[in-house]
Amino acid sequence: MTSSVEKAEPSYGHIKMVASDLDGTLVVHGVNGYTGTMSERTIKSLQALEDKGVIIVMASGRPPRSILPLVSQAKLKHPLVVSCNGGTVIDYHTKTVIRKYSIPPSAVRELIKEVKAHFGPDDILIGGESGANFRCEEAYAQKRFDWVGKIYNRVDDLDQLANEKDTIEKLMLLHRVWPAGELYDYLEKFVLTDPKWKNLIHYTFSSPNFVEVSAPGVCKATAIQDLCDVANITPKEVIAFGDMPNDMEMLEFAGIGVAVGNAHQRVKDIADIVTLSNYEDGVAIVLEQVNQQL
Repeated sequence: MTSSVEKAEPSYGHIKMVASDLDGTLVVHGVNGYTGTMSERTIKSLQALEDKGVIIVMASGRPPRSILPLVSQAKLKHPLVVSCNGGTVIDYHTKTVIRKYSIPPSAVRELIKEVKAHFGPDDILIGGESGANFRCEEAYAQKRFDWVGKIYNRVDDLDQLANEKDTIEKLMLLHRVWPAGELYDYLEKFVLTDPKWKNLIHYTFSSPNFVEVSAPGVCKATAIQDLCDVANITPKEVIAFGDMPNDMEMLEFAGIGVAVGNAHQRVKDIADIVTLSNYEDGVAIVLEQVNQQL
């Protein structure tokens, strides 16, 4: 592992795509921890690369309704937007979901049944991103009301959370007490131990609040792979930035994977480069080096 700040900079002259996480990576949080802002230095570095023909991909666990205001801060002409940890791809200009990678409804039902039986119905709360909508049980909405507000669609029967009409692209498992990291570790060690789960779901976390579940094999990297195929770009021509476990596949997919200085240790361990933190313009520092070599 090298540091883009302390050691000789790597070769970036071949880069054709920049893929970056948002929260904790490209942006710093506002007062309410929700809105987030990009620095002027970051914005200028992104715009300079786009002007040279580099494709910019914003990839986040955020749903469509909250990722687009962040992306708009960069004032890019043609950004590509991956939300829900790769579960949806959004047309930035029309603000619509153009591609979905949904969890099979049967897998959603089986997972809900498993975790509710293990923890009890009142300790694990369920919500899910369904296209541009949010569907959840009432208890989830009340627990996360500051975030969810009034935009949710209440589901009284969780067997109907996911169906052929209302597909789920990202399912959230919220424990009433435990943070996401603790719940993730417990699920991995004691609940989702049957090998069948690897064929039914993929789960990770990026927020301190909940575990995030996608369809099997679906993550930020898979959505970016599809975008690369369309643009005739190879993984070696991609540089990716991230800070949390839900970014790991994306960093491993890219020819150059960069962790910011504030990243989770798991992310730093697999990164090719560790730059400065998001509060120190760590991404912009590397992007400026990329720009200089193109």
